[in-house]
Amino acid sequence: MVREDHGLGRSARRLTEPDSHNNDVTTNDDRPAPQPPPPSRPRPLVRSVSIDAAASEIGTGETELAPADVAAVATATAASIIRPEGDSGRWIAEDGDSYNMATFGQTNGPWPIGQPLPLPKWSSGPVPTYVAGKLWQYEDLVGLIETKLQRMLEETHYNTANNFVDFHRAYRAAHRDGRGELMTHFQHYTIPINRRHHMCVSLAMEIVSRIAEHHPDIARRLYLVSCEEALDETDSYIQHCEENGIEYAGSTLEKEHAMVAMKIVVGGREGVLLLDPGYHVARAVTVMKDQKYPHTGWFTQSDEPHCKREYSYALHDHNSDYITWTERITRGGKQQYEQSLVYIARPYRTAIDVTVRRNLVYNFRSLLSRDAKGRVCAGLYFPLVPNPLDAQVTLFYDNANESQVKQKFKFAVFRDPEKIPDPVLVHLENLAPQLRIPLGELIDLMVDLAESIHDVEFVQQVLEINNNILELSADN
Repeated sequence: MVREDHGLGRSARRLTEPDSHNNDVTTNDDRPAPQPPPPSRPRPLVRSVSIDAAASEIGTGETELAPADVAAVATATAASIIRPEGDSGRWIAEDGDSYNMATFGQTNGPWPIGQPLPLPKWSSGPVPTYVAGKLWQYEDLVGLIETKLQRMLEETHYNTANNFVDFHRAYRAAHRDGRGELMTHFQHYTIPINRRHHMCVSLAMEIVSRIAEHHPDIARRLYLVSCEEALDETDSYIQHCEENGIEYAGSTLEKEHAMVAMKIVVGGREGVLLLDPGYHVARAVTVMKDQKYPHTGWFTQSDEPHCKREYSYALHDHNSDYITWTERITRGGKQQYEQSLVYIARPYRTAIDVTVRRNLVYNFRSLLSRDAKGRVCAGLYFPLVPNPLDAQVTLFYDNANESQVKQKFKFAVFRDPEKIPDPVLVHLENLAPQLRIPLGELIDLMVDLAESIHDVEFVQQVLEINNNILELSADN
């Protein structure tokens, strides 16, 4: 698929640009210029799982999940996707700072030689449906969920900056003596998932966990779903997946994004409820098969002076296993449309192994703060570029008169925390409270990011892997 500057596909552009979801604040100068793919290196097969195993329920081979979760997942069956009622504590791990991967049905996909990403997997188990005999019962449910969702948006960040620093640190710890093969490290890397540094997958897990605290009967009907973004043509994509089987088509799928779904029946009419906190959507989106109320239809996700973004979700005309997500972007009186597909037929089991892993090597990073309505109000974002002398970061936040401050700085000014210029420190002092993090923690992050960005060998290998993934999905 052809993309301009996407984070997780469209996510990077949307999630890094501060005027709400995509917040079209990034200028052309902010966006990473296309880089010619560097010479490819041989990629070892880290997990000895054949492509034929992609359709199996239980992951095999080396796993990136925590050891305790590996044992739980290894004994799971398709029926484990249906969680027992009344057991809300199972969604959060015992440490209170991460998620129970077995409860979320997470496992690893096969990783054949030559693939830049593992292959995605889905459960074959049944998905429980929420049945509302009366319309008002469903409306009450939506109100309950949206209250949880909006509070969570306000209390959490979208953050792909910290996981980039963690990835770089782990790589350098394993290769202190010189150049290392990042692709090998990438395949073996244990991805840290916690309740502090969120991107789309952990935000999806977080909203399910919060709903489970008081409504485990609702939470057990929610499940993670996968999304392929910015498709050139949806019908041919679906045909490809149907003809080959979606697991067997996985070698060409990027699956850049994940969200939450729940199958519903309202007054005898079928539909799906969608939650997408990863794109700052502050509402529970209802997709009815007959497109009649309570079908959400078109709504405005962001409306800024320079750019208006509207979303619409509908079951695909020819295959109800997919929801077509249409985005309408209006700039200067001109409209353009972009379509993505959400696969809702089965729970997505490799949200971490595929979607989060893909994000690790994307060439655009961000740390964003949202309000309860999904507006991105403060943060930082930056592209990865081969030359560290060209590396810049954009800081943005609201000032006292409710306009937005936006400043771009060379990463070099953050390399020594004792030498950060006073004017730059003033911007950090203004940004920190709007990000709801201590100033010292923000300064430490900027210093760590500067160190990572100036590791030329590391960044060049990240860009190489990113290019390989883009080539993988170029025809979608």
